[in-house]
Amino acid sequence: MAPPRFQPLVAGLVVLTAWLPASVGWAANEPSPSEISVARHLFDEARTAEDAGRWREAAEKFRSAIAIKDTPGMRFHLARCEEEQGAFVEALVEYDRARELMDAGVKAADVEKLLPGARERVRAKVALLTIKLPADVQNALVELDDQVLAHSAVGQPIPINPGKHRVTAVAVGRSRFAGEVELGIGEVKQFNLEMSEATTAPVIVRTAPFEDRKAAPGAAPVTRSPAQGTDDRVSGKTIALVGEGALVVAGLATGIGFTVAKSSANEDYTAAASQVPDRGGCNDPKLGTKAAQYCPTLLDALDRRDRDATIATVGFIGAGVAAAAFGLTFFLWPRGDSPAAVHARASQNGLSVALSGSF
Repeated sequence: MAPPRFQPLVAGLVVLTAWLPASVGWAANEPSPSEISVARHLFDEARTAEDAGRWREAAEKFRSAIAIKDTPGMRFHLARCEEEQGAFVEALVEYDRARELMDAGVKAADVEKLLPGARERVRAKVALLTIKLPADVQNALVELDDQVLAHSAVGQPIPINPGKHRVTAVAVGRSRFAGEVELGIGEVKQFNLEMSEATTAPVIVRTAPFEDRKAAPGAAPVTRSPAQGTDDRVSGKTIALVGEGALVVAGLATGIGFTVAKSSANEDYTAAASQVPDRGGCNDPKLGTKAAQYCPTLLDALDRRDRDATIATVGFIGAGVAAAAFGLTFFLWPRGDSPAAVHARASQNGLSVALSGSF
């Protein structure tokens, strides 16, 4: 087994394998000579940084080179950089990727020799964390270091780097869990989450109303039940005004758009009408081939002009109705202490509607 810090000779052997050709299938996507030149330059810079112990810089260079040409040797070097930074899980992934490339036919004899020992060394450093939910909690959303865990991963050993980690969990009808867990190198730990049933206790408002802020020190805090709501809700009036404003804009856009379309259809109609006296003239047998040439355009343009004119009119009317509703809402919306009510009553004489409230 090679020591944690490789000897220069070992590192040099791995360098030689970084550029070995792939199998025939893998080589089909070979980068261009220019790209290979860039990758070689990046690899040389990465090796220089690696020899100097600048692991983060070296890792970034290796990733850039791998994006051009992926080889077991470069994956091996990248894994070492991750390992030296304490990112053992990431290093294990890179070692496994080197193994996958060789299994796919990429030749790398030196990596083949060094890989088993390096992988086993890193695997022994990876910690395993099992997150356990209460038995009666279902469909919880669990996050580990602000990353959502798949439901199938909860309750299973999760490879994780040693150190402190944050765990949060939420579930319907349960209090939110938030806590930290710390693991050492190679440690295996189970972390049980405590999620009690949620309560409906009053919410404490830390900032008192303006008129109460001069109360004597030590006075009881102001409380408000969730059922009482808050003053920063979007009011119904605002929602109604926004909706009616949107209808005004939509109506105007429709009217203007189809007015322009009607103008275009009218131009087509005028051009065709200059060749055919009128719509009825299309039935005149004396027109001959001219009727066959211009009448379809004339009739189509006439139909489009009529249709566009109708739609434009409807759009402008709709905008006008929405604008009127906007004005009524703005000026006549009922005050909050006396909400409006709509009453509908059906009778033999028809349907009657009544609106009541303070305006």
